[in-house]
Amino acid sequence: MTDQPPQDESDLSDEPRPGIISRIISGVKNGLISLLGLVVIIMIAAGPLWYYSELHRPGVLGEDQRIIIPEGAGRVVISARVNSAGIRHSVWVYRLEEWRRGEDYRPKAGEFALPEGTSLDQALSIIHKGDSIQHAFTIPPGQTAAEFILALNSDRRFSGVVTPLPSEGDLMPETYFFTRGTDRNRFINRVTGSRDVALASLWSERQADLPYKTLDEAVVMASIIEKETALAEERGLVASVFVNRLRKGMKLQSDPTVLYGLVQDGQPVKILKRRHLDHNSPWNTYRNKGLPPTPICNPGYDSLKAALNPEDSLYFYFVADGKGGHAFARTLTEHNRNVKAWRAIRDQAGGDAGSQ
Repeated sequence: MTDQPPQDESDLSDEPRPGIISRIISGVKNGLISLLGLVVIIMIAAGPLWYYSELHRPGVLGEDQRIIIPEGAGRVVISARVNSAGIRHSVWVYRLEEWRRGEDYRPKAGEFALPEGTSLDQALSIIHKGDSIQHAFTIPPGQTAAEFILALNSDRRFSGVVTPLPSEGDLMPETYFFTRGTDRNRFINRVTGSRDVALASLWSERQADLPYKTLDEAVVMASIIEKETALAEERGLVASVFVNRLRKGMKLQSDPTVLYGLVQDGQPVKILKRRHLDHNSPWNTYRNKGLPPTPICNPGYDSLKAALNPEDSLYFYFVADGKGGHAFARTLTEHNRNVKAWRAIRDQAGGDAGSQ
């Protein structure tokens, strides 16, 4: 017989002791914490990789795209526009990248070209740099103010309403480059400013003793020269004819001035007839002496230059030569011979016109 006290049967049961349970729970907790820590570590390690991937992954653009960033657009709008162009990304990536670039990052308004495969990083750099797509708008020499306004208002690349309308002769014909959304009035100011600069330069180098004494009169003369000939080599001679006639007190007798007057009176014609030469209009230089009251178009640089520096000649007349140019004459007798030759050519073509 042993001297140990008898054991309770419950002490011999299979139930785990409290110490064992605590150790198991503690182990599970430690395992979960370790697992969670591992997940966090993985996330911390993978985050920059994901961010870099989002930033530099080529877009799904199948071809070159254009993106328009409105004036004053915020990050949400810009992010959405970039997304819609095929450069898929999270708006949070955009915000984080904007923050990372700091205050030096200033997206510009405009229309931008995004080449095929452009990444978010490249797109943001393009928008920040502000190299907006440049569009061309050409004002041809000889275009009237009314024709210019019609073309400008019909061009949807511009914005705004034109007010006030530019005066005839205020525009400088040439090709201008602009960004989409440019205000029409701002564009007109640029065009008129270009003419003012060119005219001021030419005026300072003008020929002495011209029969017109103001800038406005010079532009009127240049507009007539512009409409009379399309040949650059003829403009100086055409200018000399009109200068000689003004000095002699002769009427200019310029066909384009008659045509312009008919248009102003709502009677435009494609072919000038002899009866039109009697049309009562302040622009009709067959009826009125001196220069018309206003320019008849917007003359180009070469015509402005010719008006202010005409060639020195003894010509008082010219008429079309049937070859794209003009035949010039000193006397009426010589001119009538040229007119007769021109009429023979004209009759074959079935037309009619006047002559200087």
